[in-house]
Amino acid sequence: MLTFPIHVFRDVSSPASPIFQLISPLDIPPVDLFIQGSNEALGLLGLLPERGLAVVGTRDPQKRSLRLVRDSLLQLTHSDLIILSGLARGVDSEAHEAALQADLPTVAVLGGGLDLIYPPENENLAYRILENGGLLVSEFPMSARPKPGYFIKRNRLIAGFSKAVWVVEAGYHSGALNTAKWAREQNRHVYSTPCYPDDPTMAGNQVLLDRDHAEPYWGPHSFGSSWLGLGLPVSRKRAKFPRPAATPNASTSDRDALVFKVQALTSEAGGAQIPELLDWAVELGWEPQRFFLALKESIDCDLICESEGIVISGQNKSDNGTRTTACGNI
Repeated sequence: MLTFPIHVFRDVSSPASPIFQLISPLDIPPVDLFIQGSNEALGLLGLLPERGLAVVGTRDPQKRSLRLVRDSLLQLTHSDLIILSGLARGVDSEAHEAALQADLPTVAVLGGGLDLIYPPENENLAYRILENGGLLVSEFPMSARPKPGYFIKRNRLIAGFSKAVWVVEAGYHSGALNTAKWAREQNRHVYSTPCYPDDPTMAGNQVLLDRDHAEPYWGPHSFGSSWLGLGLPVSRKRAKFPRPAATPNASTSDRDALVFKVQALTSEAGGAQIPELLDWAVELGWEPQRFFLALKESIDCDLICESEGIVISGQNKSDNGTRTTACGNI
């Protein structure tokens, strides 16, 4: 761990701070920030929060939740996201592990000093995060022992450094709900995994959905259909703290090809599932983010409609030859 430099940023809310742009939107900014990672990895900070996806949840998750995290992040292998979490047991650890496997940069925000990794069994995971171009971040000074209050406090940084927060699995009193609260207060997107009725292990997820505090997470396409940035190319060799590039648009030919495919499947089978369309796009040689961009623009233009992972054509032809939208009917 000591082979990776520790960068200390003092008075980070000052306009003179090199990370002021990242810190300034936070309602309660930290005084100082301690960051461990290579000089090259520091460039990730300049891509946050725009490229940041926080993945959070219980320390004692169900196996299916861990599998969902891994499968979802592996499907985002060719995206440009930076995965953030808290290095805790359970969902946090799986998020970092899956990000490493998917070759996505990952940032761990700690609830104690950088030299006191908690839980101790995650020291190796912390080392691999650094080794693979990620960062460890803390607002607490070296040798500060982790405390319950520190973990709650650091949640605002996980949310604030991200553009979206995905609550994978959370009970009614889960700390992940605190992260979701910070995300809402800082105008971040929040996603929540739907659950079976009366499932106590995911009661927190249902609360978020019932109160319209989160959008349902049906799969990686949930991010792509509401997050235009999934097409943005990222170079790991960026200048220190660069400004994010402008978000590109999908090509007209991609959008038209997708709309034509959806129209055909709507006529043949009444619609299509997004994984089915993604498989079709991959067979054509598209990378996932190319598909997600075309999907997003097609939805924005009411050319197709999506609800709970089902896509239909957005335009129907009436008996008198005029075209009407079907998007209000699903």
